Amino acid sequence: MTPPVRAPAILRSDDGLLVGVRVSPSAPQTAVRGIYGERMKVSLNAPPEDNRANAELLRALSEWLGVRRDWVALQSGHGSRDKVVAVRGMDELELRDKLAMLLSGNSSSGKGGRSHGS
Repeated sequence: MTPPVRAPAILRSDDGLLVGVRVSPSAPQTAVRGIYGERMKVSLNAPPEDNRANAELLRALSEWLGVRRDWVALQSGHGSRDKVVAVRGMDELELRDKLAMLLSGNSSSGKGGRSHGS
């Protein structure tokens, strides 16, 4: 039997569902890389300067999750590798399912080289 895919913690807030993300900027490609503690680990094909890595993270997450870009917002961690992202436009179960698919590699982006185009 295959063990269940670990998923990041999800918290509810007035701003939406909160997901912790650990980023690695300036990577060769933007991709989900797995779990880092209770956070989803994402490599970003953008440098941390001029908010470019944050913008790439939000753009990629909105695409991967299938929600409008303005429904994904950086809640905290603007200048840090550890970030909290607020997601609106879906319920917690749907978000958990989409994150599990991303982490298991059953989507157009994910770990192991399946990435978002740069």
